[in-house]
Amino acid sequence: MPKNTACTGTNNLYENVDFCPGQVSLPGVRDHFYFIRKKDITKWPTLPLNSAESLDKVAVYDGNFTLAADAKFHRVDLVPSESEPKSEQAGSYGSFHFTNSITLVLPGTAEKVTGLITELNNDNVVILVPQRDGKCRVFGSAGFDVTIKPSQEWGKGSNDANTTTIEVSCEDRAATPFYPGTIETDGATISGETDEEVTAEPNP
Repeated sequence: MPKNTACTGTNNLYENVDFCPGQVSLPGVRDHFYFIRKKDITKWPTLPLNSAESLDKVAVYDGNFTLAADAKFHRVDLVPSESEPKSEQAGSYGSFHFTNSITLVLPGTAEKVTGLITELNNDNVVILVPQRDGKCRVFGSAGFDVTIKPSQEWGKGSNDANTTTIEVSCEDRAATPFYPGTIETDGATISGETDEEVTAEPNP
């Protein structure tokens, strides 16, 4: 079969991917996540994909989430070192993409956390989860909705688990994209690059 010479619409972004001796890349996520209703996002930042200028920008959102008036991201605490993220190939030839998923484990089964999963059960949200180094990853996209599967364990005895689990899954063009933009929460503006509060610049 002759080669299709019209295939010139993609950039070649491949380059060396080095890992230096002594460099540390810690696994896992921090002890919290952020979420917001998808309908409260009025404009999404841009995911460059193959139009990126370099390989390290392919799966990194450019810009900030624009939110509806008075809308904020909410923070939820997690059981430390229990939540597990994963990205796997999905689709078929010509339409390969990713299924990004994470199992979020929340402490307890009290009224507030039970109310949270009851509301999430039939809602459509976007979830931001910070890695150990503070860089936030996005579950959810403009083109695909998040699937939420909540559950609770009360335990039989005093040594058993008493936790709430939220299984999150979403398809995406990229493997769990990074979001270095700002996260407007109920209490502060957080940097998606560091998971730290953004300090306002002093007035001149």
